[in-house]
Order: sequence, then structure tokens, then C-alpha cells
Amino acid sequence: MTPSPRPGAYAADELIPLLDGIDAVIAAVDAYTASVFAACPRLKIVSRWGIGIDSIDLDAATAAGVVVCNTPGTTTEAVADYAFALLLAAARRIVEGEAAVRAGLWSELTGPLVHGKTLGLVGYGQIGAAVARRAAGFAMRVLAYDPYRTTADGAELVSLEHLLAESDFVSLHAAVTPETRGLIGTAALSLIKPSAYLINTGRGALIDDRALCRALREGRLAGAALDVFGREPLPPDDPLRDAPRCLLTPHTAYNATEAAVATSTMAADNILKLWRGQPGAAVCNPAVLAAVNLRLKEI
Repeated sequence: MTPSPRPGAYAADELIPLLDGIDAVIAAVDAYTASVFAACPRLKIVSRWGIGIDSIDLDAATAAGVVVCNTPGTTTEAVADYAFALLLAAARRIVEGEAAVRAGLWSELTGPLVHGKTLGLVGYGQIGAAVARRAAGFAMRVLAYDPYRTTADGAELVSLEHLLAESDFVSLHAAVTPETRGLIGTAALSLIKPSAYLINTGRGALIDDRALCRALREGRLAGAALDVFGREPLPPDDPLRDAPRCLLTPHTAYNATEAAVATSTMAADNILKLWRGQPGAAVCNPAVLAAVNLRLKEI
């Protein structure tokens, strides 16, 4: 087994030399494109460490005979915990208070109640629903926007515009698609109340960073707490680093100890099950298993 040489996502041209002679890979959010599959004919399985597969060209993988897997459910509770932790930390300015005490200050920092407020969830899959369960303990009204759902236990399904206008806290849990990329941009931010907070543990590409920075600097948003970014690791000169009232953490919402173990185990098990011809792998492109050019046949 060969470990990744560095943290962070790899572009396609960086991946190709790393995958030379590799049959299966446990993948992060690296760019698995048609060019990667063409240049790496030995690659048979891409087992995603996590649930999101937006960095993988699934159609290209299927056309190339490559099986793609992911690890659904293993990080649900960890990300939901963290999303709610960010919500509380942003509202009650916990990080600011900790820094003040360490600096020898004793500042009394005020922030709004979370209890009884309205939480808007953009995306209501497993993680969104898990955040809603936590919100119930705070007697929050929960709104959800998810065009792929017709019901949402624990939340009221509404339009995105209604959610943004009504919510005191907006938490993002959607996948990145052509429709959702940059979803929270200038227009969306203009609908959010100036007293509201934006939380993102989904994908950085859901937010137009420049629009968010402007909204924060102009006081059109009470605060933001972000664990995911369009570029990771976040570059030293990224304007988000200087945005006011913006809490930043290093894409670690998933990284509860138990969740990391479960995800690593499932990512490896996916490969072993496919290699051995056993059922139970979480395959994202099942049509490839019947394809004439399935690379697994070459074992």
C-alpha cells in the first residue's frame, strides 16, 4: 500500500504518475477524470473515503470500466455533531472568547440564543436529517430545502428563497452539482437576514467566496463558520482568512475517531469485496459491473 505524499486534493495531472502500476485506490477529493482513467489502464477500483463523489467523473469511470465506491453513512453523525458545534461556536463567539482569555483579557462577548430559533438546512439527506435531530433538542424550528425530496421527517420542506429569508442559521448539506455550484452567491446572500449565520460542512463549491466576504465586510451577515473550501488546504492569501466574523476549520467535520475508523474500514472492505467477487460493496456506478470492458475481469 502506497500512502498519499501530501495532504489536499490532487489535480488530474498530479494523480496520473501517482497511480502508475496501481490496481485500486482509496481516494480523497482528488480529480478522477477521463484523462486519469485513460492514462492509468491498470486502475480498476476507486474507493472513495467518504460519501461525496463530485470530484469523480462517474460517467468516464463507467465508460473506462472502472468501479467507483463510496462509504455512505460512516460519517453522518460526526458531521452532524460538528455542524451543530460550528453553529453554537459562531453564535456564542466561543473561539473569540477562548482567544481573549489566552491573551490576558476578560471580554464579555454577547451573541444570540440558539434555543427556539429557526434553522434552515440546504440539503436533507442523512446528514441534514441528523442535524435536524440535534436541533430538536434546542426547540428549533427546522426548514429544509431539497428538490429531490417530497417529505422530510423532522423538518418543513420549503423553497430555497423561503428558507433563506426565514432562517436564523443556514447550514449547507447539499452535494455539488452544476445546479448547486455557487448556490450561495450574491442573490442568495441578499435574501438572508443580517442577523443570520451561515454554516458549511458540505462542500466549499456551494458558496461564492467573494460574495460571502463582501456580505461579511458590509455587515449583511452576522457571521459564518466554514469547514470546507473551494481550494484545500486554504491558501495563505485566501480572502476568507481576513473576512470578519468568519470561523474557519480545516475540513475536519468527518474526523471523529470512530467515524474515521468506520470509513477507513469500509473503504478498504469495498475493494476487498470487489476483488473477491463478494457482494456488499457500496458501488456508485453499478452498471459498470456488467460492462464488457470491466477492468476487474483482468484480475
